[in-house]
Amino acid sequence: MSAPTHDDDDDPQGPRLTTDAALSPEAFRRRGHALIDVLADYLSRALDGALPVIEWRDPAVLATLWPADIGSTPNHDDGWLLRVLADAVHQHHPRCVGHQVAVPWPDAALNEVVLGLLNNGMAAYESGPISSALERNVVRWFCARAGMGPDADGVLTSGGTLGTLTSLLAARHAAGEYDPEHGGGHLSAVLTSVHGHYAVRRAATVMGWGRAGVIGVPVDACGRMDPEAAARAVANARTRDRRVVAIVATASNSVTGAYDPIAELADLAAREGLWLHVDGAHGASALMSRKYRHRLEGVERADSLVWDAHKLLGLPALATAVLFRRGATSFAPFAEDADYLYRDDAPPERWYDYGVRNLECTKRMMSVAVYAALRRLGTDTLDRVITSRFDLAADFATALAAHPDFELAVAPEGNIVTFRYAPAGVVVPHAEQDRRREAVNRSGAFYFTRATIDGVPWMRVTLMHPQTTATDLEALLAAVAAA
Repeated sequence: MSAPTHDDDDDPQGPRLTTDAALSPEAFRRRGHALIDVLADYLSRALDGALPVIEWRDPAVLATLWPADIGSTPNHDDGWLLRVLADAVHQHHPRCVGHQVAVPWPDAALNEVVLGLLNNGMAAYESGPISSALERNVVRWFCARAGMGPDADGVLTSGGTLGTLTSLLAARHAAGEYDPEHGGGHLSAVLTSVHGHYAVRRAATVMGWGRAGVIGVPVDACGRMDPEAAARAVANARTRDRRVVAIVATASNSVTGAYDPIAELADLAAREGLWLHVDGAHGASALMSRKYRHRLEGVERADSLVWDAHKLLGLPALATAVLFRRGATSFAPFAEDADYLYRDDAPPERWYDYGVRNLECTKRMMSVAVYAALRRLGTDTLDRVITSRFDLAADFATALAAHPDFELAVAPEGNIVTFRYAPAGVVVPHAEQDRRREAVNRSGAFYFTRATIDGVPWMRVTLMHPQTTATDLEALLAAVAAA
């Protein structure tokens, strides 16, 4: 690859900066073919379980092995790729049952090359016309899956945390709690389950409500937010001069995978005049399952819904749909004047200029990625995969409940199962849960995570991989018992 040079020909427009091989279509073709060969071989080994799920290294050690060795001249050594593949967590390994991260469809990964090469921004329609057109239609497709009605609309954004902030900013504006021009606002608060995602606390902090602006509501024996406790929390907040603006229902939570009772919380929100937001970042994909879509009963009444495509829908991170039952409510929090981007005569609710509807400006072309992946897969494929993962979780829970050495936290409602090592007649110290989990993970045989319930540590699996089986999970329990 040659370094950039100035071409000193007689071009009437002046010298042209050239980059030779760095922009060569033929070099791109050769390297692209070679890259796909390497990745396909890696994918085959990961799917076959021929790799450790993770090659554990101490963080400080790994940092020393990866110096930022970026020199002043081009470096054609591609050895870094094989090293990255070796040091990564192998999401495509069937025994990777850790976080709520997609096992990306290979075709969906190929779409990322298209996005990277085109690199259209999405602040204004003129900078990304195809992305804007597809975003409108893809978002409305998500709205239809949730049954949110003809006025529903929304945006795509980079992750559930930004999606939650986007939704709660709209809730604050709808409640008249904040003037984007002059600031202000009362001591506002939002209700969420004690098992709700930390993104709610982060959003409250960003909006100036502070940690006191998030009121944690107890859960029932199944891990779901208790609607009666939520109603009491609204009343109690008033006695402390806190005005509750919104209720955040979690579907599903990251601790036990429980789905909050959306329909009952919608009733409470209607009685109290509150905004109902549903954090469906992980679990809203149950809407694609004929068998399990009832987990989100009542979601069509939500004022807003966050739904990640980079989880159970199998897209690479990040691509999150932020849906509003009344689409017009998405504009006010982000209204801006920027004459180098937006025409003065554009209508206030210009759907095609997405920079005035979300926090991001130069947003990647995620609408193209979502459209291409879902179109290629079809909804029946997603139905089968999601249903099978929820079924597997239920079967695993049955096995845990019958196992003499393990305890099940709650019956799973989705694809997350929380359990702990608890042999009959043996007192197991809390620290032993983490010690055994870490020992298994460091062996490379599995990768799974933890959760804390009422201060007690538990082990947790998230069943994302379409090829993880009951046999894999039996082997996991055996490995924990033997650790």
